[in-house]
Amino acid sequence: MNHSLNHRTMKHTTLFAAMLLIGLQAGAQTIEATSFENWTGNQPDGWMGDRSNLETDSLEQVTAGVQFGQYAVRLINVESNHRRFTTQSLPVDSGETFTISFYARGAGEIRTGLYDGRATGFGFATYNSYNTVSANWTQYSQQVTAEYDTTGAQFILSVRNTVAGSGHVEVDSVRIFIAAPMPTPDVSIHDIQFTTNPNGDSPLVGQMVNTGGIVTAAYASGYWLQNGNGAWSGIYVFDNANAPAVGDSVTLTASVEEYFNMTQLSSVSNYTAVSSGNPVLVAGISTADANLEDWEGQLVQVTMANCVNDDVAGNFGQWQVDDGSGFVWVDDLLYAFTPTLNTIYDVTGPMSYSFSERKIEPRDMNDISISSGVAERFGDVVNVYPNPTSDVLFVAFAHGPERAEYTLTDLTGRTVLGGILTSDRQAIALDGLTNGNYVLTLRTAQRLLSGRVQVVR
Repeated sequence: MNHSLNHRTMKHTTLFAAMLLIGLQAGAQTIEATSFENWTGNQPDGWMGDRSNLETDSLEQVTAGVQFGQYAVRLINVESNHRRFTTQSLPVDSGETFTISFYARGAGEIRTGLYDGRATGFGFATYNSYNTVSANWTQYSQQVTAEYDTTGAQFILSVRNTVAGSGHVEVDSVRIFIAAPMPTPDVSIHDIQFTTNPNGDSPLVGQMVNTGGIVTAAYASGYWLQNGNGAWSGIYVFDNANAPAVGDSVTLTASVEEYFNMTQLSSVSNYTAVSSGNPVLVAGISTADANLEDWEGQLVQVTMANCVNDDVAGNFGQWQVDDGSGFVWVDDLLYAFTPTLNTIYDVTGPMSYSFSERKIEPRDMNDISISSGVAERFGDVVNVYPNPTSDVLFVAFAHGPERAEYTLTDLTGRTVLGGILTSDRQAIALDGLTNGNYVLTLRTAQRLLSGRVQVVR
């Protein structure tokens, strides 16, 4: 298909035209270029295609302080839901990658997208990530790839959260051209997951990335991938073409998406199985922390957690546990379990998110066990404090001195400390331990006690 420059939207003799000619580099074919010099009524020529849902009274012509020529366009949308400002129909071929370059200033968020009538997403490509606009003119460039041959494609500027007192979002000098795709970046799972956005969206949403990690759980249509066991280090991969096993180390290229507000990877390519049998790390967290965005996709374990809701029939196979910090749901996506109310469990599994709820997904029967501290919890006969602690842990028996053997294990079951207590109050030095959750077990002649201890330095 032969693409031609849309002359209707180009200004005839301006500084922008001269600069545009300089910018037409070899191999980069421009299909749309405008600095919004030509208007019909209150709309710029070549824009407000039928996929636009920005109201016509939310468009304004800018005449002062523009980047090039005499005019720019102001886009107004103070709502948190985005609004589309699109080109008129343009021809695209499947597989072509387009760069959308533009200047923007003001206050608000802007991103780019493409409508090409594809079979998924109601015809829309996955949007690129938002750029937060500043007061000064700044050039932005993002890429979109067509998936469908059509003469009816429309390129999109999507805006939200614009600020009236700062000029909303003003745009000038848009250029859309065919060029070599930008190199796919190598990123960690932490880079994908970590966000300060209140809605939890990945800063890389809509982008293709190279990444990798250890498989922690497998499902019929995908698997969970993890790199380390700190916050923001796990993610779900939607992939029904590959079937790795737990412990496999894999690398892949994939698209970052938000699936009903859960960050995931999809459209997997370049999948490589690097090795197998690798250790799978588990993050010990509280049931309250399990409800945080930080642990989405991560393999976690909650311990000494009481079953406070066992109505799996009424909750679509889900039940609740609470270690005293706040409950979290336990789901049956990978393994169905019938709990007993007011029983104390240790539960392990990757964290998922659906229907506005965060859930632990036990993988099999080994991920749910009655906690070793069920018979007698610390609070009944012994006081362990401070908890969390940084460098020392005190163990005080309520009924006088008791001889007790103690072990401190991490959440992989490895013993990191051990010894014997002989007085009614004794200190355990925690030198050399890293931040995290541990299980302290006390064995006396009469009883076995166990509970979680958190080290925070």
